[in-house]
Amino acid sequence: MSNYSDEADKLKSHLLELERKHRELHELIETRYNSVSATDEVRRMKTMKLYLKDEIHRVNAQLIQIGLQ
Repeated sequence: MSNYSDEADKLKSHLLELERKHRELHELIETRYNSVSATDEVRRMKTMKLYLKDEIHRVNAQLIQIGLQ
């Protein structure tokens, strides 16, 4: 019996959470960046945003590989 459905559901849920975090971080960066000069905090948030974007692409690639995206 295949566990593709369970794996796909887990990946899709993970993907939605990554996209939500990425979107929230983007909005936070915009707010902070527009109100103060670029600080270490904003740089760290931008790094985390890039990490989330990479993770989103990785999970999407896994979903495509198992034929569910």
